Amino acid sequence: MKTTRFTLYIAIILLFTACSSTKNWQGSSTPQMAQADFKELNGTQNFVLRVPTDDTYLSYRFTATGGELKASVKSASGVVFTNRIESSEEKKIHLVNQKGATYKVSLEGKQASGTMNVKFVSTNE
Repeated sequence: MKTTRFTLYIAIILLFTACSSTKNWQGSSTPQMAQADFKELNGTQNFVLRVPTDDTYLSYRFTATGGELKASVKSASGVVFTNRIESSEEKKIHLVNQKGATYKVSLEGKQASGTMNVKFVSTNE
């Protein structure tokens, strides 16, 4: 009985610590794009994007307007970007011969407010 009760307590603690919450999350995502405006992000939000063509650009912009925000973009072959966002981070990266590859975008926040926009674009405009 004590073992069952202990297991239940551990499960409840893990449930509450693993949850994330956000107020006023307004965003959308497709296989080639993820964008959002958010307030009070607590926890982690993950997105998976798939490279649409062999010659494209990965464009990302992360902006923090409050709290603590960490963002990352990773592929199977390595880390594209990972950093704590103090104000704004923006870049375009040329990708060649990666059609179908997946990229994982992660936002991790503590009372974080801001915006993010990660997408594949056809030119380096």
